[in-house]
Formats: sequence, C-alpha cells, structure tokens
Amino acid sequence: MRATSVTIQVPLQRREERRSSERFVAAMPVQVDGEEAITRDFSASGLSFVADRRHAVGARIEVVIEYILDGHHYPLRCQAEVVRVEAAGDRFTIGARLMPETPLQDLTVGARESGARTLRSVG
Repeated sequence: MRATSVTIQVPLQRREERRSSERFVAAMPVQVDGEEAITRDFSASGLSFVADRRHAVGARIEVVIEYILDGHHYPLRCQAEVVRVEAAGDRFTIGARLMPETPLQDLTVGARESGARTLRSVG
C-alpha cells in the first residue's frame, strides 16, 4: 500500500513588536532601589538591567540614572514596574516598564544670563 502525502497550508503571520519605543543598547551604571546595577538597554518606555538580586515580577522599583550634562550630575529618578526576570548566572536580567505617573520637574542648566537651557526630568 502506498502512502499519500498531505500538504496543509499554514499562513505565517508577522509577530507584532510589543515595544512602541525605539530601544538603545547601553551599559550604564544605575541604582535600583539603592543597589548598583548595569543597564543592558533602555527606551522611552522602559529598560532592562543586570542586578545582583532578583526582583519580583509586578514589583515597583525606583531607578536612578546619573545623567551628566555640561560636567554636572543630575540624578534622573524613575518609578518602574518589573515585567520580566531571567536568571543570568549568579545575577539576574530584569525588564522594567517606566510608570507613566512619574512626575516631571524642570531643571535649569547654566546661568540664566548666559542662555540657560531648561530640561524636563523625572523627579
């Protein structure tokens, strides 16, 4: 008896990208709930970082990035929610979404008479 082959067509669909913001790869030191960590990447809506301890999915965390402009350090404080946790050897890779209710504040850089710039910062 001869076997017949059956072909089943399966339409392939492109997976929609869940991230709506462009992502930038960068290894920058940050503080997460007061502990040192290193970013892997970040975007306008979130970031991922490598930390020494696990954070629970759904936990709210404070992220502080030291932004340097004109030789001055400005701590950018953000509230974020942990959305992903992966073990990475003896460390953890954490994905976090920035919380929209993080308040913004104005920072003035430079002397007003010399054409100071005003920046929006989380704070």
